[in-house]
Amino acid sequence: MKIRKKSVLLLLMLFLILGGMYAQNGTSDWNNYFSINAGVGTNFILVEGMSVGITFEPKYALSPLFMVGGKGGLHFSFENEGNNIIALESQGFFRWNFLRLGGEQYGHTIDIFAQGGIGFLGAFRGTDVKESRSSLLFDLTAGVTIPLGSIWHIEPSIRGGYPFLGGASITVGRRFNTPQRVREIPVITREVIDRAEYIIFASNNTVYNNRIDRDAVSLNELAIIQTARILRENPDFIVRIEGHANPVTNDPDEPAELLSISTARANQVAAQLRARGVPESQIVIAAHGGTRTLVGANDYDRWNMNRRVELIIVPAGDN
Repeated sequence: MKIRKKSVLLLLMLFLILGGMYAQNGTSDWNNYFSINAGVGTNFILVEGMSVGITFEPKYALSPLFMVGGKGGLHFSFENEGNNIIALESQGFFRWNFLRLGGEQYGHTIDIFAQGGIGFLGAFRGTDVKESRSSLLFDLTAGVTIPLGSIWHIEPSIRGGYPFLGGASITVGRRFNTPQRVREIPVITREVIDRAEYIIFASNNTVYNNRIDRDAVSLNELAIIQTARILRENPDFIVRIEGHANPVTNDPDEPAELLSISTARANQVAAQLRARGVPESQIVIAAHGGTRTLVGANDYDRWNMNRRVELIIVPAGDN
């Protein structure tokens, strides 16, 4: 099958752009990340039969549910001596994490995904390179992402399409977080027009009013309603939303994870204020991770105060 390279590249670019535009919609409060996977697998290639190979897969998370990326593979099929087949795979793909097990409040999620890709497969036959050819590649993959902590994960998967009639692989991946969406501002020194309000979150939870008792839910709602009212009535003031988290271990990965949690909590509170008519221009977000705890680590009765988001209202000139 002869395909013009320019046509395929344009089709691939359109595929990735449309997927990215759809996935990015509505994810302004979420922090993106890169991931790189590498592993081994076996495939049944049309005409050429069974093969084994290695694969390399960089990808970018556009939202909690959608990713775009590329896949490169080197496949080996063994027929008669001296007539081995080497196939080179290159494709771009769009992934949908259609089922998430666990949820953020329980830690890292297990994602079950469906993935579609398009690209090239070049096959080279034997040392004399006879009957070499290239083909357009269509790929459908289903698999599961299993976290091994905050950075590493494994992904077993199965695939089908053209010219790969079927196959299976397992890869190991590493996550690389992008800079957090936090706008830091200098320490506020002027008098605020209202006392600082606190929004409380459950342990290891970034979802507003989730897994906390009714009294805490009521207090959170009261703080949000009062803050939104003050800001609507005073357009020359802003609210500084400061997210915090509670350090509990000596794990070297914990500070980065706590920063991510505190950022997500602050963004959740910001979304509540926006929903109540507070414009973006009156909202400033900051995150401190576990660096500004209010109580000691052994004071179990008050640990919830370290899982807080502070709402501080100040004149706009003080930001």
